[in-house]
Amino acid sequence: MFQGFYNLASGMITQNRNLDVVSNNITNSLTPGYKKDTMTSSTFQEEMISRTGNLDKSSPQTLNNIAMIRTATGVVTDYSQGQLEETGNPLDMALTSDGFFQIQTQNGYVYTRNGSFIIDDEGYLALQSVGRVMGTNGAGIYLGTDDISVDASGNVRLANGNAAGTIAVVNFDDKTQLDKAENGVFTSNAQPTAYNGTILQKSIEQSNVDSVQEMVNMMESQRALQSAAQVLKIYDDLMNKAVNNIGQV
Repeated sequence: MFQGFYNLASGMITQNRNLDVVSNNITNSLTPGYKKDTMTSSTFQEEMISRTGNLDKSSPQTLNNIAMIRTATGVVTDYSQGQLEETGNPLDMALTSDGFFQIQTQNGYVYTRNGSFIIDDEGYLALQSVGRVMGTNGAGIYLGTDDISVDASGNVRLANGNAAGTIAVVNFDDKTQLDKAENGVFTSNAQPTAYNGTILQKSIEQSNVDSVQEMVNMMESQRALQSAAQVLKIYDDLMNKAVNNIGQV
């Protein structure tokens, strides 16, 4: 019976963590360039169940394995590309290839697929509430106007034909080196490499979250959590009755 407590309690904790991941996916389903997360779980303290005879126990027969505890092992990010949406906004950029935009913040660089850019107070191309978009020269890209054109290689030109810079696209050979932060951006201690990404102006990449599937995942986790809570209450009632009966004896 005590094993049931371990199984149910660990299952409830795991489902709570899964609900957090699913809820975050749903919250960011409309965030451009957002990449969905999936929680992974595993079991440990596995024990082998064997059947033995009533008298002769010399030849046990293996039946199955049973795990004492289920636990969340981590979160895996799906980097597959989201659907491209044409916006007509000259400051919107979508990556149609692998790679990330590099954004300079007060705390260093972050990386994102969100190309819903703005012009900041000083006239530089920026990602709202995050920082300035970096150029291939390692500096920000000054525009001063949204009357610009951007080619597939990220070369930015003003309406008068002058070059304003080239949007830097970087990549990571090992994406497990990326850590997801707020606003759908990523941080990393690893050094990115320059990447010949393809940029499509006046479009944004939508998140790759399937809202319907995430709602189904949420309902499944909620039902599993409720079921475990109900059975755990039954276990608790049985334990109380056993203790009371022992006390009466």
